Amino acid sequence: MTIEELKQADKEQVLALFELSQVINSILEPEKLFNRVMDIAIATTKAERGFLMAKDQHGRMRVITARNMEQQDLENPSQVSRTAIRQAMESNQAVLASDASTDPRFADSQSVRLYNIRSILCVPMEKQGEIIGLIFVDSRTSDKVFTEKDKVFLSAFANIAAVAVENAKLQAKLREENRFLKKEVKQQYGFENIVGRSPSFRAALAVVERVLDSDVPVLIQGESGTGKELVARAIHYNGPRRDSKFVAQYCGALPETLLESELFGYKKGAFTGAVEGKPGLFEIAHGGTFFLDEISDISSSIQAKLLRILQDGELRRLGEVEPVRVDVRIISATNRDLQEEVRKGRFREDLFYRLNVVTINLPPLRERKEDIPLLIEHFLKNSPQAQAKGVSQVERKALERLMDYRWPGNIRELENALAYAVVMCKSSVIRSADLPKEMSERREEGFQPGRTMKDVEREYIMATLKALGHDRKKTAQQLGISLRTLQYKLKEYKARP
Repeated sequence: MTIEELKQADKEQVLALFELSQVINSILEPEKLFNRVMDIAIATTKAERGFLMAKDQHGRMRVITARNMEQQDLENPSQVSRTAIRQAMESNQAVLASDASTDPRFADSQSVRLYNIRSILCVPMEKQGEIIGLIFVDSRTSDKVFTEKDKVFLSAFANIAAVAVENAKLQAKLREENRFLKKEVKQQYGFENIVGRSPSFRAALAVVERVLDSDVPVLIQGESGTGKELVARAIHYNGPRRDSKFVAQYCGALPETLLESELFGYKKGAFTGAVEGKPGLFEIAHGGTFFLDEISDISSSIQAKLLRILQDGELRRLGEVEPVRVDVRIISATNRDLQEEVRKGRFREDLFYRLNVVTINLPPLRERKEDIPLLIEHFLKNSPQAQAKGVSQVERKALERLMDYRWPGNIRELENALAYAVVMCKSSVIRSADLPKEMSERREEGFQPGRTMKDVEREYIMATLKALGHDRKKTAQQLGISLRTLQYKLKEYKARP
């Protein structure tokens, strides 16, 4: 509707356009929105009936709302003039008929005669030059109901209604995708994906099940690769905060200042380069769960700020004075004995007791070897590569090799070993020759004549380093030595022939 046309429009039509713009921003449920759109159109044009139509996924025009002047749904929403619809779509113009029964354009229209349709106004709804739907209003009791002014008004009305239809369709699609993703996430982190029957593992899982419905902090202890994050996600996605965010941060990967800004955020101008403020991960996780991996690596200053969040539910961004309140469930994890870290003065005792309300100890894979066959079956069943190649079994000799191996990298190393074996195998059965070298060759446990202590140490360190993806910091923690000692030994191995 142009400015000149808007000046010619009556007050009722202008108010109708204003009301439609408000409806679009206030009604989110598609069916209610479409009904209200048509009720406004019918009332403003004095129509007897109104139909809102939209293209389906196959490009066919379908009635999505059919209403009468009493603001009720029509019993027979298919009783429209197909001729008027076709003409509007082909010409991309509004179709106005004062009396369809005598209009030559409808001489061959069976629907006009069958449904006794007299006055017709059919207007396309467009988006970026493409017809996405139609608004059709009519009267079966009177002719000359609609005027040229109504045609101009309903064309402008249709342009706004097109936005409503597209937004509603998009919102419906997003809601469906959200439901699907939530279902997928729940399945992915359900208890059926936490595999194991060994007594030590079942004992840990029993504690997990007890803390699901509570909000208490949980500390998960276990070696690298034992599945600490998987357990943390299972607690979140099966608990009362499942519909809120799960945020995870590995605390050993960042320098102290960077980790602090990531966790707590900062104010604009708080430091060089802070050109705008940024919320921290705790704020992003508000209402949900924050998983702090390798909590033992955080500095004393960050420990103090974390303690305040646990005590008061408050944090301060870097550079700000006013606190920010957050509601976050904290699940932390470490591959060290945190109580020992407290005794050595490397971790605050008061923070330890805040985090350690409930402790879940995950056993290493070497202490639950009876679970290895179950884990192998689970990984092969859920591996796209294994399914694509039809790999579903492991021969007995290969299984013996896997059972004999000590698994310094735990479940993560087992999963990587199976991924390697799937790539290397030439049939549906994984054989010992398909396994990584350190597993395909049987090694005798304990003392072996002819090998020095240096050889044994070197072999174990290198195997652990490889199992942990060549992460030197994790390897040093796993071996119980300092990072400097590990780097010295690796330099020594490289220098030796």
